[in-house]
Amino acid sequence: MNPTPTLYMQPQLLDRNQHRGKRLQPVADWSVAARMTAVPVASSEFPELCKEYLIGFVTAPAAAGQPGAQPTVAPVVVLGLRDQENLFVAEDGSWDARYQPAFLRRYPLGYAATGENQRSVIVDTAWPGFNEQAGELLLQDDGQPSPWLAQQMKFLDAFEVELQRTRVLCNVLVQHQLLKSVNLDVTLPGGQKQTVAQIQVIDETKLRALPEATLAELLRNGAIGLMHAHLISTSNAVRLTERLSRRQAAARG
Repeated sequence: MNPTPTLYMQPQLLDRNQHRGKRLQPVADWSVAARMTAVPVASSEFPELCKEYLIGFVTAPAAAGQPGAQPTVAPVVVLGLRDQENLFVAEDGSWDARYQPAFLRRYPLGYAATGENQRSVIVDTAWPGFNEQAGELLLQDDGQPSPWLAQQMKFLDAFEVELQRTRVLCNVLVQHQLLKSVNLDVTLPGGQKQTVAQIQVIDETKLRALPEATLAELLRNGAIGLMHAHLISTSNAVRLTERLSRRQAAARG
């Protein structure tokens, strides 16, 4: 899939002096993500994601600081079928799904690597809810995280842990060559089909052909359940095209 615009427009490391007294209002208007056609997800989210979204895999670069490391893959949910269009952001800016990926729920906070095995909190200072009057206090008078921020940092930590576990699943998929590329097609108003994106999905034939011992191990470590959740999600490709059709119809009036 084509790269999508970044969510964080002006990310800054949270500074105990510069940002003391700053507050954050919760995100209610998701127009900030209206041009994102895909976002990264963690494998632990698959059971919820598969109910509403199409989960696919994209090629990920080799890990930084590991010369010679081979590229791997990473899971994403597909949010749109046209360039810079998120079909899950409604006209009023609300999120049009029951479950929202954790990648988005972190916003406008996040983590940035600031050293080996070290991360620091970032905040998108371009977010209109970043202010000094309303919302949750970020830092206490002594510069330490507020109770609210401390709770958010636990969520950020948990997400990072889940991303590490996700890489284990992705390495299994690459090791056993279980992925294949598929086209995402949409039907145009005139009835013609057009390929709008390509994504990788698990090849069920190759999965079933794995040795019994390998399948048993994947079952024991929970990987098979996650793979099946991904496969269930592929049926949501049809629902994604239906979302696009409804949006096209609304635009035509």
